[in-house]
Amino acid sequence: MEAAAGEGPGVSRRQACILLAIAVLAAPLAAQQAVPASQRPGREISLPPSEVKDTFFAYVLGIIKSGVDVDMDNQAMRDILTEFKSALNLPFDLVARVTQGAAPGSDTRLIGLDFTADVVIPIPFSLLFYHPGSITSDRNLVFEVLRSTYVDPGAPNTPAPVYDLVLTQGRVLVDVDDWLEWLFAAYLEDTWIRHIVFFTWRGDWVGELYGTGKRTGRQLRAFFDFTKNKILFPEPAELAGIGRRLVPDEPAR
Repeated sequence: MEAAAGEGPGVSRRQACILLAIAVLAAPLAAQQAVPASQRPGREISLPPSEVKDTFFAYVLGIIKSGVDVDMDNQAMRDILTEFKSALNLPFDLVARVTQGAAPGSDTRLIGLDFTADVVIPIPFSLLFYHPGSITSDRNLVFEVLRSTYVDPGAPNTPAPVYDLVLTQGRVLVDVDDWLEWLFAAYLEDTWIRHIVFFTWRGDWVGELYGTGKRTGRQLRAFFDFTKNKILFPEPAELAGIGRRLVPDEPAR
């Protein structure tokens, strides 16, 4: 997100619309190769509340960080997720299978998300009691997981982890309501999602969502602090710069 502080309410809506795809696309993660039910990660894999406030995201980040192989169908996923109380209303009925594991014949780590049908759902978050659009997705999504480190300015002597989930199969669109896009054309537009990035910044777990505008092809970014459980708007200049270094601008596809 390139907006400066002081821009109008449309910016907040745009950031919320794009950012909330994190919740839908990061829905429970698991493995490409089936594993016994006894090996499905339970609550013990979650990050502690001191690191990630929301229990759902604590579980998701725990799986990504550990890289554990898991394979869960809808029922297995529900058996685990009913333990958690999240503030998010996610469409678990549409999720058929979630996987995380090595691609056949390589060390590449993949996350797969299979839905029972093409997805068209309201954004699972309201602003002033209004859902400002929808999220549409193909039935099958695959993300490549790129693991790296960077120098966190808050702890420069310890390499900080970076997990970049790159969408390699399928399409995801955050579809903003037409009247909002028309009213706030300078700030809002439908956005194709391309990267979901998790990293630590000054001791907090942060998520960056990166995509390109459907109409203009402009680069759009949003940041969320999982430790404090809030949207970072306007994002600090330091964080915006880190986001661009971790995921440089890409040409429109």
